[in-house]
Parts: sequence; structure tokens; C-alpha cells
Amino acid sequence: MKRCPKCSRTFPDESQKFCTVDGGLLISDPVFDPNMTIRATAADVSPPLQPHKDHATTSRELPDLNATIASMANAPTVAFPRKTGPTGTTTASDIPLPPPGVSTLPGTTANPREKAKSNLPLILGAVGLVLLLGVAGLAGVFFYVIKPRLTKSQDDLVVMQDAPQAEARNTNTTVENINTKSTREDSEGAFVPPPGTRKFANSTRNLDGKLSEHYLDFSFYYPETWQTDAKAGVAGASNFVKVERRLPPDFTQENFAVGWYTSKGTFEADNPTFPRLVELLGTNLAKSFPEYRKVSEGPTKVNSLDAYEFRFVSLSKGTEKGDLQVWGRVIFLPAGFEGQTAGATLIMLATSLAPELSGVEDVGEKGEMPVILESFRFATK
Repeated sequence: MKRCPKCSRTFPDESQKFCTVDGGLLISDPVFDPNMTIRATAADVSPPLQPHKDHATTSRELPDLNATIASMANAPTVAFPRKTGPTGTTTASDIPLPPPGVSTLPGTTANPREKAKSNLPLILGAVGLVLLLGVAGLAGVFFYVIKPRLTKSQDDLVVMQDAPQAEARNTNTTVENINTKSTREDSEGAFVPPPGTRKFANSTRNLDGKLSEHYLDFSFYYPETWQTDAKAGVAGASNFVKVERRLPPDFTQENFAVGWYTSKGTFEADNPTFPRLVELLGTNLAKSFPEYRKVSEGPTKVNSLDAYEFRFVSLSKGTEKGDLQVWGRVIFLPAGFEGQTAGATLIMLATSLAPELSGVEDVGEKGEMPVILESFRFATK
């Protein structure tokens, strides 16, 4: 389509050079190509070394679990002797009996059997009295000495009894943290790809530059009718991969690309920088998408992993299919464990040529793209 700059008349014949009305030189109007690859990836959206003035970086101090356990192990307690020798009260077997024929009272004589018989009530009474006094003494010691100490030190004793168990639980927790990726793969690995899909697994084989430096080991399934972009995942590329659902001859219905961003490994650590990343990437997108407008941003999830996303809309005018609505969704997805310095940037685009979609809220939720998000996995180490 050509246009006369003088009278603004348009002429469909691309070979025509001059206006038939006023003889002006005809020019061609640029047409926005909705199929262009988003070039703004991790290299463009890496957070600056210094925080933006409107988004100051903050941090949250977390308690040191090991220090907590150490303080529990050092808690005071009450020590009790295990064995201190014979204890208790005097019994009848401890009281010596007089020899036969000897009276226990002065000035008395009696048959030894009668004397022993007459002394038995006294002996039993003395024993009973000693036992009674002993029981009363023990009760007093318990209620006035031992019980207050037990009550006072009860918490400390519980801590000391639980401290080895707590330390063991922490050791197990550390193992579970180390194996979180395995656990995540086991639970999410139950994903059964539907018929008509094929698997993409990222590889370092053809990567160089920033993609090689910030390599991410991930995989996903996508419809086998989708086409892969030969310009992604090779030397000099800006994305690890890009797959697309097209309407002949070459119109985008849906596409999905994976890039990277500088990460600290977890959602909590990256959370202060997400708004700045949105701002940076949004600025670049506005240069490529006519009438770009961000419509939302905030936390989201990709399967079990916490992430952060923003959505935008655009309009492509004057295409062979008429004016097309363009809907975009970008997700910043940390790997979920400390030590990983790169996170995945999931870039999704859809147009009004996809019959199942009616707005930006449907991107990744309807159409053929949901299977990609549902099957997206970071590989275990």
C-alpha cells in the first residue's frame, strides 16, 4: 500500500511511483510486524548495581536456625544424683535383738521366750514410728525442695530433652532442602504429557555469550504443531528457546520464549528487584509494540514455584488480517534455591487471531499455551 504525501490518497499497486492526481512521489507506510521476536531479554533487564531511587532494595533478616539450636542446647538444667548409696528408714531387721536370757529392761528377769515376746510390740512400735517420720520427712523434702525446682526447671529440661531431636530434625530439614529439587521433580514429575506434544530440554551445546554464562537447565512440553524459532538457542541468540503457533502464511496466534534475568535464587531475595525489572523491560517493549500499555503486575505461581509477572496490551494496525490486538505476559521465575544466579524470564505473546482468547487475562490460561506452563520444570542437580 502506497500513499501520496501531498493529497494523502492511497494506492494499492506497489509498483506505482507517482500520484495520478497531483503527480506527487508515492511512499510506503511501515506496517508493524506482530511476529517480531522480543529482543529485550535478560541482557536488557539485568538489575542495576545501584537500586533505583523509586525502588530501594531492601532485605529481610532471617533467624539463624543453627544459632537457635545452639542456644537451646546450652540451656540450664537441674542435675540429680543417680545413686548415692543406701537410703531409706530403719527397719526391724536393722535393730539388734538381745541375746537369749538377757532382759531389755533393768531389774527384770524372765524366760527368754517371754522376754522376746514382750519386747516385740515395742520393737514394732519403734519401727512404725521411724517409718512414719521417714515418710513425713520425704514428703516435706519433695513438696518444699524438689517440686519447686522441678517446676522452675521444667522448660529447661524439656529443651534439653528435645535439643538432640531438634538438631536431628534440622539435619533432616537440611537434607530435605538439599533434596527440594528432587522432591519438586518427584511431585511435579507426575505430569503426563498429552498426545500430540513434544519435549524441549535446554542444552549448552550451541550457546555462547550471556546465554552460556547464565545457562538454565529446564524443560517443557509444547504442541507438536507449533514451530520452533531457528534464531533462538544458537550462538548470538537472545533467548534460549522460542516456540510459536502460527496462522498461515506467517501470522502469530501464540508464542512462548525463555530468556534469563540476574537472580539471587529465591523469590524472597529477588522480590525487591522485580518492580525495577518490570520497568526496564516495559520500557524496551514500548519501543517495539505500538500503543504499548501495562495493565497489571504482581506475584504469581508457576506450578509450585513463586514468581512475579506483568501483563500488557498493544495494537497492530493495517496488517493483511486487519487491526490485531496483541496481548503479552512476562513472568520472572527464580529457580527456588540459593546459589542460583540466573532466573528464567518466560515471555508469552498472543493475538486476537487465536480464537480461544479474548483478552490479556487469557494468555497462558486458554488456547494451546497452558500445557507449556504446566509442564515447565527446572532440572535437578
